[in-house]
Amino acid sequence: MDLEGVRQQVIAHVGKHDDEDVAVRVALGEDLHVAISSRDPLTYYTQFVHVRSDGTVERPTTDDGFTLDMEKTTVGKAATPAEAVDLVVREVEAAVDWLREKQARAAEWARPSQQPAVSAEDLAGACALWQGGQNVGSSPIRAAARVLTGVHHYFRAEFITGYETAARSQRETLDAGIALLRAVNAAPHLEADGWNTWTGLPPRAFAGRGIGAKPDEDPQIERHLRTRQIEMPLWGVSLSREVADGFGTRFLFELVGPFPAVPARALSGTKAEEQELVTGGRYKVLSQEQCGETTHVRLRWIGASGDRVGSDDVLLAALGAVPGVLHSSLTRSAGSELLELRLGDEDSATVTRSAGSDEVEVVRYWAPEPGWAAKGDDPYTQAAAIRAASRRTTVPADVDAIAAAALKGKGNE
Repeated sequence: MDLEGVRQQVIAHVGKHDDEDVAVRVALGEDLHVAISSRDPLTYYTQFVHVRSDGTVERPTTDDGFTLDMEKTTVGKAATPAEAVDLVVREVEAAVDWLREKQARAAEWARPSQQPAVSAEDLAGACALWQGGQNVGSSPIRAAARVLTGVHHYFRAEFITGYETAARSQRETLDAGIALLRAVNAAPHLEADGWNTWTGLPPRAFAGRGIGAKPDEDPQIERHLRTRQIEMPLWGVSLSREVADGFGTRFLFELVGPFPAVPARALSGTKAEEQELVTGGRYKVLSQEQCGETTHVRLRWIGASGDRVGSDDVLLAALGAVPGVLHSSLTRSAGSELLELRLGDEDSATVTRSAGSDEVEVVRYWAPEPGWAAKGDDPYTQAAAIRAASRRTTVPADVDAIAAAALKGKGNE
């Protein structure tokens, strides 16, 4: 069979499906191979369709990230190139339809959960702090958002760690982070010109943020961008390209498409010239282009970040009272909140408090002891060994009691 002719006809029929969300690739070797895969970071999916030289068309098992055994299904045997094209196009279009449905479900799941109300006074105060209150500003509040959500910054640096360590014990900063996370996740989704209209500015089709050169961190940012996604629970963008460039020209992050935001300039009453929006979420890297010395990165909002942040007073106080915390998060669920604290290596603790309860449950975890693989019902899972050796206690909903339980050594009762 003339597989080159089949290849050309398949490309002519299915090339229209190749876009920023779906990849359709057609390659000819000994056999003809068509691959349908996801370009959306929220979904993992690859489907192959093969055409053998004798006209046999096969469809291997879909790879959805959980596939263990790959099997091939023969979908037909074509007697002519036209029949082979029809079989392949049918399989490709079925796979594309399924992938787009899967992506639509993922996009709906990634939208923010319903948010607790934020008062106008609290939101205005948070915006004022964001835009430069005494000893505060956007950097500490962004750090607060990270320690509350557990989302790592997109590069590592000592000054980032310093902001995060300080934020855990700064209640005003934590409260501002909670207010802005909830307000952003409850906000409407508008494109840049929609936000210009919303804030009474002329449309300019731009929303973004410039970043100055940091020789130690720039390579980390480049590596992170190669993952094709980035998550920032809170960050600020300007509706003015000139203002965005004023913050630095090593990188330019530009938002494309609808995204949620809080118009800081309208709520704080300060720094109106910065035309700033506070936003946040998970983003897909649509493109990355080098323009002189500037890396211009176009981002599209694809999912919420920090939409389940908690606000329990006792757990917030405990967040700053336990020393040596390297990573943390505070998450609300139906009727309770969960504080997670990583204390080094595999050592960690969780603190759970039901709404209004006078007690909390503290679970302390340690790195598994030598020989852990020979113990327990699941000897091949390190996480299972850590859980088996954990200690679960109930203590009063008191900061000192929580800190003592979280720090108590292994074997000390």
